[in-house]
Amino acid sequence: MLELEHNGYYPLTAEHVKEFVPSKPGVYILAIRLVSGVHKTFFTSQSDNLHASLLRIAQGDLTHVPELVEECMEKYQAYFTYFVIMRSSQRQDVQTMLSAGLDHIGGLTVFNAN
Repeated sequence: MLELEHNGYYPLTAEHVKEFVPSKPGVYILAIRLVSGVHKTFFTSQSDNLHASLLRIAQGDLTHVPELVEECMEKYQAYFTYFVIMRSSQRQDVQTMLSAGLDHIGGLTVFNAN
């Protein structure tokens, strides 16, 4: 059985990535924060190095992510969270599980683009 430790959500900035994200393998989530305080996921991915992958995105290198991610990053303040998962087969299972509930956020009414 795999136990996941949720590390909270942080604004996607280079400073937050450098402070909170280890250079370990795992799965990460990109989200926006709704007015209610709920974080709405718009992208999940896995990485052999969470720190490097998130830092790359935080610094504006979006060449390896889908266009939807670029659009969300342009419109909203993105947040991230991550799960350290050492085994690649488990990373794939967790990414699949987290991606199963994704909704397109384009239809949301945004009162404040935080």
